[in-house]
Amino acid sequence: MSNVSDEPYERLQILEAEILAALKLYPNEADTRFKALDRILIEIMGWPRETISTEPPTESGYIDYLIKSNQGRSLFIIEAKKAGLLHPETKSDQKMVISLDGPVAKPMKEGIKQALGYATEQGVPVAALTDGMTWLFFRASRVDGRPPLKGKGILFPSWKAVTDYFVPFSELLAPKSVLDKRHLAHLNDAEGYTVSEAEQQYTVYPPTDARMRPRDPMASDAAELFAQFFSRLSNDQDKEMLRDCFVETAESHKADLELEKIIQNVLNNVASISTDRGGALQDQLERAMISKRSETVLLIGNKGSGKSTFIDRFFDHILPASIRKRCLLARVDLAESTGSSINAVDWCIFQLRNIIEKDICSGNSPEYDELQGIFFSEYQRMSRGSFKHLYESDKNQFKIEFGRHIEGRRESHPDEYVRLLLARAASGHGLLPCLIFDNTDQFPLEIQDKVYQLAHSLESAAPVFNIVPITDRSVWRLSKAGALQSYASRSFYLPVPDAKEIISRRVVFIKNKLQREKKSPESYFSRRGFRVQINDIMIMADAVENVFVHSDFVTSLIGRLGNFDIRRMLKLAERIFVSPELKVDDIIKSRFGGPDITANLYRTHRALIKGEYDRFSEIENAFITNVFATDQNKPGSPLLPYYCLYVLRQKANAARSGESDDRHWLADDLCSYFDHCGVPEDLTLRTLQRIHKRSLIETLDPNAEDVGLSDRVAIKENGVAHLDLIMSSTVYLEQMALVTGLADLSVRDQVKKLLVSANSQKFVQIRDIFIRYLLKMDAARLEIPSTRPFASLNEARRLFRNRVVEDRPQHRSGGDYPARRPASRPRRKNL
Repeated sequence: MSNVSDEPYERLQILEAEILAALKLYPNEADTRFKALDRILIEIMGWPRETISTEPPTESGYIDYLIKSNQGRSLFIIEAKKAGLLHPETKSDQKMVISLDGPVAKPMKEGIKQALGYATEQGVPVAALTDGMTWLFFRASRVDGRPPLKGKGILFPSWKAVTDYFVPFSELLAPKSVLDKRHLAHLNDAEGYTVSEAEQQYTVYPPTDARMRPRDPMASDAAELFAQFFSRLSNDQDKEMLRDCFVETAESHKADLELEKIIQNVLNNVASISTDRGGALQDQLERAMISKRSETVLLIGNKGSGKSTFIDRFFDHILPASIRKRCLLARVDLAESTGSSINAVDWCIFQLRNIIEKDICSGNSPEYDELQGIFFSEYQRMSRGSFKHLYESDKNQFKIEFGRHIEGRRESHPDEYVRLLLARAASGHGLLPCLIFDNTDQFPLEIQDKVYQLAHSLESAAPVFNIVPITDRSVWRLSKAGALQSYASRSFYLPVPDAKEIISRRVVFIKNKLQREKKSPESYFSRRGFRVQINDIMIMADAVENVFVHSDFVTSLIGRLGNFDIRRMLKLAERIFVSPELKVDDIIKSRFGGPDITANLYRTHRALIKGEYDRFSEIENAFITNVFATDQNKPGSPLLPYYCLYVLRQKANAARSGESDDRHWLADDLCSYFDHCGVPEDLTLRTLQRIHKRSLIETLDPNAEDVGLSDRVAIKENGVAHLDLIMSSTVYLEQMALVTGLADLSVRDQVKKLLVSANSQKFVQIRDIFIRYLLKMDAARLEIPSTRPFASLNEARRLFRNRVVEDRPQHRSGGDYPARRPASRPRRKNL
């Protein structure tokens, strides 16, 4: 049983007896639908009620069931008959493929025609005919010139056939399968349309054969030293470095100033506090203290933007000590949880309980007198009410009973106990609880929403200051519904600074740290004999600074390829530096009397693409994607991924310029868009799934593992970077030409021939041969209409075609093409 059908099958087993009992009474059509079909569709298959229309009128009559997507697109219809009415001409209980005009379907022909009529009027591709026990699925709208009644259908002649073949049955009827068009795949198989479209592909250098390039001893020593240095540079456990190297941005300063104006308007008689004492976040905190009102702050930024570091830095260094000592800091880090979505909120409550107890109690756990103070209202109620006589006759026994009572409340009602702790902290200790709910992004949106709701619910217990770090995608989704829409909060955007600033600060930090460290008499001896003391790691810092801090083109590229995730950007920097392409051993030699050497764009691109290997391979390169690779079993246009990225970037640009309110595009609509270009829906969907897996695009739901037709997708910075590589990097095109599967053997042979004694002129030829091949295959497999909605695609094709032009002027710097020289003077050595 496939995982897709596990849950529906379990629900079927629970409801099967009730449904069969109802059907065996041979109810009329209305009762059949109410007692059986409604339950199958909604309770077993899981269709939301709002997606099902019953009895919608048409010119031919009333449709029994019209199923639509959440976006209102009609998916399929069901023609229902009373239980026991359908009697296919077969005694078999096996699932089978039948002709719609054949003898088996003859008793059902009237219902088939009825369903076909409704489907044609609604433009619905699939129809089903059923009486609850017998089910027939078939294509209703056709574009192959064949009359619908000449088609074939998939018949489940009995309830036994439904249960015995439940996996294909559910894939014909379940929401996820229908939205992903798996039901059409089954029907295509039934009609014999599954014809192999596989093509033979030839590669110059098969990427699966990639091998690490051998190093000479000195290069190996240098690479090892730099790898050690970069591990120090990217150490997420070094809280001191993370805090001291946090980069403030112009946007955060502007947010501080704007928020201060809002605070001044609210507080009226409370003196404004200058932002140099901590900014708007400090202002919000002081407002909560003075006014005794709770505040909630959303700290918004993308994954890896340093939200957690910002909070640490704020409370440890920015906030004045006089205010900090009046704060009870309770940080709940969901990254430390078990990861269970079911228990996430309960886990947060238990963490708050343990943290607050330690801060307001004299020891690691509360003493009896402290618990009595926390539950003082309960103590008074019991001593004057239900336990009055015990209190008056035996106070010691009363305390024992009260102790049992409050321990039971502490364990069985931890949420109530946390509220009492918060109240005690505020009223008994004069502290402002500052509650931080960190790393909620690893959980589904509904859990993030519940954690946010928990934070707000605690405001009723005492004045609290909530901080909820959250991604911009989560904010967009949660703002449409749920707690984020219902409660007031203040928002701070925390943009990721560029890679240059991040690396620069960390290099300076390590330099300063090295200068303070005790000098070590031990030295590192290379196999080539040069000596590097531990303090001479400063050489590494100087080299990294020289390449990354002083070369904007490098840091700009790795920022986008890393989707501005600090951890990924540092990994990219390390990849470049330890690649043999950059020749870091030459940098070491320059420090010991050799010629000075710096990185250039061409060399950097090769380091990014090839790393430490002799060719590009996606298996070892998580940052660069071969956009032109096609599936040899079902090939499409090699430019389809490029087109998808291009139109998604146009969509994002429109959103940024205010022409649109959403940078995301529904995958179903994007598939329909390319369907007008002759691209099958499943091919577009598989293309989106591939570039999503490679982090070039994102889904609106941050927890979606794959792209389905009902998902909304948008381009990521990595996707934008790949568009830039396609349009401006000769290295990218040359390297992809060598590892991409080519359907034309003669093209492969042309490229291989040019690689013999290759020089810069020949690599330009290789690039242009590859581009012409891609355009030829694209023209054969994708036809772009000339109408206005497809202007972006035509523009994308024109821009790519222009990459063939060999006579455009070149600059001597700033691009990855060396300046043009006479043909007799090669511009660079071979790869």
